[in-house]
Amino acid sequence: MKTRWNRKNFLLVAGLSLIGVHIGSMLVNLVAKKSVHSHSEIKKDRRE
Repeated sequence: MKTRWNRKNFLLVAGLSLIGVHIGSMLVNLVAKKSVHSHSEIKKDRRE
């Protein structure tokens, strides 16, 4: 009985960690895009 619970628990933890990594990478990507966008706008302001 314990091995079944461990397997279920492992699958749950693996699934949640995958989702967490996916969400984390999406957030990092979003922040990177925003910082690049604001950086390019600063450069535009300096040119004018």
